[in-house]
Amino acid sequence: MKPFRSLRLRITLLCALLLTLCCAALAVTSNLSAIHLTDTIAAAPLSPALDPEAAAKGTMPLLTTQAAPVVQQAQQLFQIQSILASTVILATGLLLIYLLVGRALAPLKDLNDQIQGRTAKDLDQPLSIPDRGDEVTQLAHSFDDLSQRLSRAFLMQRSFSQNAAHEFRTPLAVLKTRIGLFRKKQDFAPQTTEAFLSIMESEVDRLSGMVDSLLKLTNLEQVPRSDRIKLGELLHQAAEDVSPLAAKKGIAILVEASPGTITGSRELLRRALFNLVENAVKYGPDGGQTRLCAELNGADIVITVANQGPCIPPELRERIFEPFFRADTARSRELGGVGLGLALVRAIAEIHGGSVWVEENQAGWNRFLVQLPAVCS
Repeated sequence: MKPFRSLRLRITLLCALLLTLCCAALAVTSNLSAIHLTDTIAAAPLSPALDPEAAAKGTMPLLTTQAAPVVQQAQQLFQIQSILASTVILATGLLLIYLLVGRALAPLKDLNDQIQGRTAKDLDQPLSIPDRGDEVTQLAHSFDDLSQRLSRAFLMQRSFSQNAAHEFRTPLAVLKTRIGLFRKKQDFAPQTTEAFLSIMESEVDRLSGMVDSLLKLTNLEQVPRSDRIKLGELLHQAAEDVSPLAAKKGIAILVEASPGTITGSRELLRRALFNLVENAVKYGPDGGQTRLCAELNGADIVITVANQGPCIPPELRERIFEPFFRADTARSRELGGVGLGLALVRAIAEIHGGSVWVEENQAGWNRFLVQLPAVCS
């Protein structure tokens, strides 16, 4: 780590160097000009009042010889005065520069003091910096934005840790309880053993599903995203993948896709749409409808998945995309899943340069919208 170097002192020294060079150049120029001027004056003939006798003889006295000592004294005096004046000007300039630089950097020092006192608990508090419209104000606003993002990241991390611990604790508790009962009863009958193994396998599958989803979330960047995918093909594949579940509930999946192409990972985009459509079918009423459509919106493509399920409260429409978050815990566990489906959808949309959000339409349907960059044909 480099040693601390005062920015104020560095600016002052730089200004001092420039001011010194200017003063030196000014002094040299003025001295040369003065010497040249005095030499010219010393060499010029002087015409004093004429003496009649001198006039009769036709002679004109020159004062060059007599004036030389005076001129030299004047030159020396001018040099001394110019040096003293340059020194005074330089010292005054340095002092003014130091004071002005200190005043200009005072907000930066205040900003540094506030940043040093920040902790993870108060990152969301804005900095108290006067809005002067300079670089320091821009830096303060940038730090505020960064602090807000970090604060949200810390909150999401804490929420993720709590939810993940809770999700993993449930199947582990079931496994531990079943193993304890099986060991206590010592009932090794084929039917009892089969039931025990079935429960063990179910809970292990659940744990494996959570681990697999977490690995997918962390490895998305490594998946190639160079496939050119037609919208109609992508939407119909997602509807076909969910059709067995929709048939059990008597839900009709309506697909409507405008002509268009997306560049990305076919596997990841298909997985994202599958998660959205699967959720729409799971939480939709039996015999209802799920609509899957895509349309061009300027330079983007907007894919909409809508269902007639219970409306998501506005305060939860952002949190449902957090890992392991469940808006309705009891019903979510009843319907299965590990609470990572929507988090995976958001991650897939973002690595493709898009976004995802949820809203409610006029008919009271939930509408999940995925916005992705379109590819010009």
